[in-house]
Amino acid sequence: MPLPLICLMTALPALQAPAPAPAPQAVIEAAKAKAKAVMEARAAFMKAGGNTKDFRGDCAKELADLDARLAVEKAPELRQALLVSKLFHLQLAKAEPAPAFLAQLKQEVPPTAAAWSLDPGLLTARAEADPKGWDAYVAEARTKHADADLRRTLLFEHFWERLDAKDEAAWKPAYETLQKDFAGSRQAKQAQGILEGELKTGLGRPAPAFHLQALGDPTTTYTLDTFKGKYVLIDFWATWCPPCRAEMPSMHAAWARFKTKPFEILSLSFDRRVEHIAPFRKQAATPMPWKHAFIEGGFQNPVADAYGVKGIPKPLLVGPDGKIVASGAQLRGENLEKTLETFLGK
Repeated sequence: MPLPLICLMTALPALQAPAPAPAPQAVIEAAKAKAKAVMEARAAFMKAGGNTKDFRGDCAKELADLDARLAVEKAPELRQALLVSKLFHLQLAKAEPAPAFLAQLKQEVPPTAAAWSLDPGLLTARAEADPKGWDAYVAEARTKHADADLRRTLLFEHFWERLDAKDEAAWKPAYETLQKDFAGSRQAKQAQGILEGELKTGLGRPAPAFHLQALGDPTTTYTLDTFKGKYVLIDFWATWCPPCRAEMPSMHAAWARFKTKPFEILSLSFDRRVEHIAPFRKQAATPMPWKHAFIEGGFQNPVADAYGVKGIPKPLLVGPDGKIVASGAQLRGENLEKTLETFLGK
């Protein structure tokens, strides 16, 4: 006997497909799906022996589709999702955003836009690339965004960046807020570990001992005694690390200027394969003509633990007496030569 009509009408919604996600959210979900596919392709590339620095996500189709939609779309919230998704796909493709696009992004997408929840790292990357242009914008997102996960992530990155810069007036309250408002979170635990790691290599402390085989020369071992009586810049790095590669021009300039002084550089590679180092150094711009060693296991190596290495690059300047005299942002970019001047003269 057929069911009464009212029963059929009541049952119909359960048989229907679920309602589609709102358009902005659909854009974000599509971006996440693409990221998953790119990460799978990256993993396959690495498994085949490739260096991650040489991998780029193929996002040409997605970027073209996003541009086409932006050309006609008028709804503000949807445009915000499309613009943030475009920045996200450019990051997957390791393509530098055009200045005009970044200006449009800042103009149309407020710091508190829901679309930024796609990847808070997009904001961190902008602040690192252009502090003057983005610091205030990112600070507003860090304090006012509705997404607590995003605020927590940005606060953690702010803590780490200010700790590296030795800016206690900024890193200490950021750390305290992480421990109070986000107690037990992954970022709060990471911040504690980073702070403990920094204490291992605080200014004035003796540099931890090491015995490292010279890269390419099994007959030579480097220890702190190798550099006794000299200043040595110990540089934890890897070819796969974009911020490490960004430091290469300043490091080469410093070496050219100070190599005749009582000064050495010891680069300690965290590359996944030792074979990745030589091709990088064969490039004309990055010969790195100083001392090297390979740190097997990277962050899991006892040397990394002894030096509290939680992220790279991590540069440390050790004085002639074996004590640490400078570290972090003091030894990056244009600060490197300025810091070396104070110890080695002009």
